[in-house]
Amino acid sequence: MKYPTLKENEVTVLMSNCETGIVLDVKFKPFQNNLEIQDVYSVFKNIEQAKEFINKISEEHDKIEFLIYNSKNEVIEL
Repeated sequence: MKYPTLKENEVTVLMSNCETGIVLDVKFKPFQNNLEIQDVYSVFKNIEQAKEFINKISEEHDKIEFLIYNSKNEVIEL
């Protein structure tokens, strides 16, 4: 699970199943550490776009929780 390189105002969103805590990839499949290519981070130009994405996904999937990270790999919102 490699953290992406972000520009200054970009953010990334990490999703997990709120019942199990298992990290989900961008296709909502459980993250498997043994797979070489499995994207788990969704990258956005700014936090507003990330929040729009989260609102849209939350309407379709009620068992997903989200973490938003900044370009310094710091959690900025839960």
